[in-house]
Amino acid sequence: MAFKVIITLIISLVCQIALAKELIVISDLDETIRIANIEKKAKAAGKLLLGVKPYEGLRAIYNEIKLKNPDAKFYYLSNSYPFLYNGQKWTKKNGFPIGTVFQRSLKDKSATFKPRKLREIYQQYPAASYLMFGDNVESDPKFYREFLAETKITDVKVFIRDAMLIFTQEPNMTYFQTEAQITDDLNMSHSTTVLVKNLPFNKLVPKFLLKNLKQRLIKSCRNAFAHCEELAEERILEVIDQISSPSTKVAER
Repeated sequence: MAFKVIITLIISLVCQIALAKELIVISDLDETIRIANIEKKAKAAGKLLLGVKPYEGLRAIYNEIKLKNPDAKFYYLSNSYPFLYNGQKWTKKNGFPIGTVFQRSLKDKSATFKPRKLREIYQQYPAASYLMFGDNVESDPKFYREFLAETKITDVKVFIRDAMLIFTQEPNMTYFQTEAQITDDLNMSHSTTVLVKNLPFNKLVPKFLLKNLKQRLIKSCRNAFAHCEELAEERILEVIDQISSPSTKVAER
């Protein structure tokens, strides 16, 4: 009898392992994990000379994902050219999980490069679970939206950094202004949650994102013949308050 129980447990365990889905993590680089200011191309180029720093919150989250899922495969996709910076070296130097980096060549079109790479990854792992990360400065939401519609993937979570600070809401995608807002969605440990939520505000939301928002508000306001500077300042304070509220500092246990 005991022998039959043991055999049953072994079969059950083997079945669980066989049915376990592979985890594929797909991430954009600039403004998703790199503090690059790509909304302002000239300033982004200047940052390349000084060295682009990482978003520490997503670094901590990615590393916990890898720790919990040692066999997870990471893919980093970017429309940036490799002659501007080497994405493989940058992710390794800045402590992100080792993965495959795809950057656009001169012959690639920005509108088709990422969609093509997404399809290629899916063709290799059609039955996998997916975690996808991007930002809304350029076209990540559109690329991911079309990818999900084309492939009909159901086991997927999509997270979009709201680097425009416009508080978008969209079905099947989670927009976040800071990583402190998504630690629960990703089932992060208490230690990672503490680390992320206790990061200084300017490491969660770089100052240039607020400055870019202010410039956009003033430009829009001028078209409406209003008191632009004052209204922009008021909105910036509202945005900071909106972002800060859910990311209250938490104590170590």
